[in-house]
Amino acid sequence: MAAAYAASPSRRIEGELAKLLGRRIEVALTSGRVYSGVLKGYDYPSLTLLLVDAEEQGGSGRYPLLILTGNVIAEIRVREVPLFDANEFAEYLVRRLGLRPDAVKVHEEAGAVIVYNTIRVTEGGVEGSGGLVPKISFVLKEYLEKKRRGEKLL
Repeated sequence: MAAAYAASPSRRIEGELAKLLGRRIEVALTSGRVYSGVLKGYDYPSLTLLLVDAEEQGGSGRYPLLILTGNVIAEIRVREVPLFDANEFAEYLVRRLGLRPDAVKVHEEAGAVIVYNTIRVTEGGVEGSGGLVPKISFVLKEYLEKKRRGEKLL
């Protein structure tokens, strides 16, 4: 179910950044300062980051909005483990709903699963139309709840 092609390193980095949108991250600067906040946006390849609800490590300050330019960023750290794994969910969906494996495609860079080329599933929800959407939404909710509880998927 993996992507049919190998993404370039640059594309993989951008894909990983896209998966971090809406997640709390830490950003270490070349000056030694460290900020944590929710990644709200980024510019690639400059790596300029937009953080909301940000704070400087050591309690020096809180900022509702913080823009960090890529040339001052030394590291981007992720402390949260994402619940949604596109490959794992695709396999779970195929088994749970009895779908044909070729009807489900994984776009790892986007962290998305595409079903029958019309329904897109990400950790954020299900987009598309048709009778299968409510079933996929239910399976997504079930999958995420099992992951949160640390239960075995199937």
